[in-house]
Amino acid sequence: MSDRPRIGLVGYGYIGSYVYEQITTRPELGLDIAFVHNRSPGRVSALPAEHLLEDLGAFAGRNPDLVVEVAHPDITRDHGRAFLEAADYMPLSLTAFADAGLKAGLLETARTAGTRLFVPHGAVVGLDALEEGRETWDEVGMVMKKPVRSLDFSNAPGIDPEAITAETTLFDGTAREICPLFPRNVNSHAAVALAGIGFDRTRSVLIADPALEASIIEVEARGGGVEISIRRENPMKGVSGVMTLVSTLASIGRAKGDAPGLRVC
Repeated sequence: MSDRPRIGLVGYGYIGSYVYEQITTRPELGLDIAFVHNRSPGRVSALPAEHLLEDLGAFAGRNPDLVVEVAHPDITRDHGRAFLEAADYMPLSLTAFADAGLKAGLLETARTAGTRLFVPHGAVVGLDALEEGRETWDEVGMVMKKPVRSLDFSNAPGIDPEAITAETTLFDGTAREICPLFPRNVNSHAAVALAGIGFDRTRSVLIADPALEASIIEVEARGGGVEISIRRENPMKGVSGVMTLVSTLASIGRAKGDAPGLRVC
């Protein structure tokens, strides 16, 4: 039996397929696949049968060390606590944590089970600084600009993407408020809120621009005489940025902390 960490993947889209390909073709990563579950079985039909998991409820039988969600925030709502009862868990759809009750339940499960709940940094630079200065910051904010084609408006009624012909501010409020409106697009906002001063105190601005071909995020934090300002530009592929691929793989490799609970990685 290999002592290499076993990774369970929930989702096999742009990010999930990349992570799977990297783990299965790069033994130097020191990781093995425990299972792959995808909502649409046809997408994973060519994968080896021993890697496929049709019933997500049976995940524990594959003995994963870490379950990685790269699908939708509903996975965390429906299965997050079960995952944490048996393994460490790394959800990429961090907008699920805007639900305070869900977050509290996950943390309690992790503490009881002695497992870890990892917050991947995605393509956000500087989360470690936000976390380290959490008691210092008076204000933290993120401005995100994205191409209109990369935004999912299905949870934001009243916005007609066809009518957006110039740079348009879609939202300016708290991170907790924006997450349910754009759950597939603003995981970076959730990551900043989780690492820093929380969903209710983090300002979130979302701007759509049909002229853009990349996602641009600007993060600022101030307090105690300290100020940080970070800008990152990331080419887009669907609703995700290209940098999210390599950062996700790196976070999985780093997910080997000690204490139970929530970890930024």
